[in-house]
Amino acid sequence: MIRVLGIKIIDRIKESGLTQGILSRNASVITTRLGFHEVTDSVCSREAYIVLHLNDDSKGSDKLINELKALEGIEIGELKFETTDAANHNVSSDKGAEILCLLTQRDPEVISLVQKTLTSYGCNIRTRLGVNETFFGKPAGLIILELTGNNDQRILLEKDLRNIGNLHVEAMRF
Repeated sequence: MIRVLGIKIIDRIKESGLTQGILSRNASVITTRLGFHEVTDSVCSREAYIVLHLNDDSKGSDKLINELKALEGIEIGELKFETTDAANHNVSSDKGAEILCLLTQRDPEVISLVQKTLTSYGCNIRTRLGVNETFFGKPAGLIILELTGNNDQRILLEKDLRNIGNLHVEAMRF
């Protein structure tokens, strides 16, 4: 099983210390961590996001999730890849921040289609992280995307990705 957590920190200045303490205590189950918040010359957002790619330690991952859920001032989303079947979920986006996770075995045809699709929607992808993974004993790739921009375009991107065979797509929205 592959697990990805999304954490929305509502007040980064107030809550990040407590969140960081939990993440540090549970670092052994975190394979990859990506954190981001909006920063410009005139604005430094108090809202922040963290995406965690967890290792296959269910007991340790559950402990981490339970500790995070006990905190106030954060929201948690979770994605799981548990089967080799690429599910085709309904696409909807009624919230602000959106994280897409894509999982595929190392199939050159699928990888090419994914790359072409992501390139064509490049203006809607703020952050992209690629991680080498093993899925059911075979080499795989996990791509984590933070989406931005026009909601209609984000919905179209997700639909186009879901139409690619042998690609697992999961979405998390805050």
